[in-house]
Amino acid sequence: LQVWSLWKEDQTLDLVDSAVSRDSYPALEVMRCIHIGLLCVQEFATDRPNMSDVAFMLCNESAALPSPKQPAFIFKRPIAGTNSSSTIAGGTSTSGNDVTITTIQAR
Repeated sequence: LQVWSLWKEDQTLDLVDSAVSRDSYPALEVMRCIHIGLLCVQEFATDRPNMSDVAFMLCNESAALPSPKQPAFIFKRPIAGTNSSSTIAGGTSTSGNDVTITTIQAR
């Protein structure tokens, strides 16, 4: 699931495993933790809270939280029929624009 998309659609609680009953956890606390997490992955480091701010936000439910900005990385599923990446013989993958190359090696 895409956290940012769910956040923008006000469907944050859809991130919680469906096997967990909605009555078994404090929804506001879960939403606050996700909100803080999104603040920590904002695109620009200057927009991100430092760890003391994060600790303060987690410990003080009454502390107002700023709205998060778009995260640095948003992973989207490729649209059917598009070639967003390819695999070359030997286990090397390249991006669709050939900017990144990843070699996969077993441990």
